[in-house]
Amino acid sequence: MKKILRLFVMTLMTLVFCVPDFGAAEAATVALLPLINNAQSETASQAFYKSAIAVMNSKKGFVMVENNKLTAAIEAAQVGDTAPSPEVLEQISQEGDVDIVIAIQLDTLDYTVRDGDERMMQLNCKGNTVAYNRLTDKAYKHRIYNDAEIAEALTTRWDWVTEEWGRTVRRELDKVLRMK
Repeated sequence: MKKILRLFVMTLMTLVFCVPDFGAAEAATVALLPLINNAQSETASQAFYKSAIAVMNSKKGFVMVENNKLTAAIEAAQVGDTAPSPEVLEQISQEGDVDIVIAIQLDTLDYTVRDGDERMMQLNCKGNTVAYNRLTDKAYKHRIYNDAEIAEALTTRWDWVTEEWGRTVRRELDKVLRMK
């Protein structure tokens, strides 16, 4: 009797493990348009892609795609020096067969030094983020503005401006991917 019960339990467990998970959803595909770099910063593009890939790898349920169909859709949209409109992003989404399209425009990325009791560096980062989510049929638009300050003595060992830009990119992409 014990052998029959054990055989029955093992058979039941095998069936349960072999049944596909019907509740699991397919990952949403994300297209990240190239950075629209009006600030002419050499390191901004590198920090942009590094931060964007880090965000995409940390988020479950999202897959960044890049293929010929998507590249053709982006080229057909002729994105210039300004962030594309939500209608253009919707067109790219449909033609490129992706769920979410994200574009970031960087207009200014520099700093100023203010003298006082202590020399302070003030960041000047301006731009725009636009996105379109085909799953929810919603558009997202946000103005990027970062004027953080730090003591100049603390920035001698690394590129603080580029680090802040990367942090801004991570924050913007996180907002876009949480958009419902």
